[in-house]
Amino acid sequence: MTTPEILWYIGANDGDAPWDPRHRVEPSFGALREQARTLDSLGYFGALTTAREAISLVADTERLRFVVPEYPGVKPPVLLAEEAQVFDQYSGGRLIYNQVNGADAVLARYGRFHSKAERYAVSEEYWSLFKKLYLDDTDAYQGTHFEYGPRYKPAIAGTRQPGGVPIWGTGASPEGIAHAAAVLDAYLMFMSPEPAMDAVFTKVRKACADAGRDMRFGVLASVVVRETEDEAWERFEWQLAQTDPASVLATADRNLTSFGFPPLADLTSDDAQVQARIDALRAGRLPTRAELEYAPNMAAGLTTWTGAEPPFDVAGKGTGNYLVGSADQVADRILGMSENLGIDIWILSGWPLIDEARIVADLLFPRLGVATDT
Repeated sequence: MTTPEILWYIGANDGDAPWDPRHRVEPSFGALREQARTLDSLGYFGALTTAREAISLVADTERLRFVVPEYPGVKPPVLLAEEAQVFDQYSGGRLIYNQVNGADAVLARYGRFHSKAERYAVSEEYWSLFKKLYLDDTDAYQGTHFEYGPRYKPAIAGTRQPGGVPIWGTGASPEGIAHAAAVLDAYLMFMSPEPAMDAVFTKVRKACADAGRDMRFGVLASVVVRETEDEAWERFEWQLAQTDPASVLATADRNLTSFGFPPLADLTSDDAQVQARIDALRAGRLPTRAELEYAPNMAAGLTTWTGAEPPFDVAGKGTGNYLVGSADQVADRILGMSENLGIDIWILSGWPLIDEARIVADLLFPRLGVATDT
């Protein structure tokens, strides 16, 4: 099988347990630059980051690709294409877009008020136009959701990625899967039990086959890897112990309802283990390891996006799921899932970002076949 591409995160929200305000470090541009330089030197394929900082980190790196989230329609397609041309000229073609359809509350602050079904239609037209514009199409356009006049020259001449900037993203509803098959170059989902991931990937592969397109597949997961399994679980449980339950509960209801789930008081699950996590949070405590470990070396946990996503995967989205174990165990899980499910891309995370990135590169990369210069 082919070697998986391993990506990491670049972000201002950092620290030993950065989902808890007490354990967050003060953000700085210097820290972001150091993260980028470190990932580049360690041999990571790329990093998920934000549009606000990615272009400013290009000069600190030579090979690292930047996966930049973008809400389709917030920027005119012509503007996004011009920004992408500039980015790729200065980076040598290292831009990837992570297309995000977003939630109603998020999009409303950007002045976008489409229904979920409309968002997918907007997105399909948007990314089709973007790819043509990025490759220097100059024709005027008038369509269902967008129109613009003729362009006489590109924003900047120079580097273009063959076939356009890769578009990565997700979408698990029937509309989301159809959209993915039409638009995406790589389909991403949070790590879940293998049967759940297999069910989704199978649907996406069928939709792609029906559309006559190929697709790559990627998984997002957090990771705690150490020389021994006991050391890894000790670190995972230490991070939980640093977490104030009140900081998790403060946003739980908002995050659940923003994704269309009932509030915590009304939330239920057919999975007894997930229900135990829900009951623990209702009682004002954090779930135990036994309530979080759902498969060997896999557990629901907390991440820096816990403030925007339901905690401990109580909603069954896979957000915050961890790989925890020795280097051999975690490598076996990654390689096994990659082979069984056809996974090409792993976007991993751990905190503090630089420290855990170094540990992953040191312990996992040799076992995964990832080449490094260190």
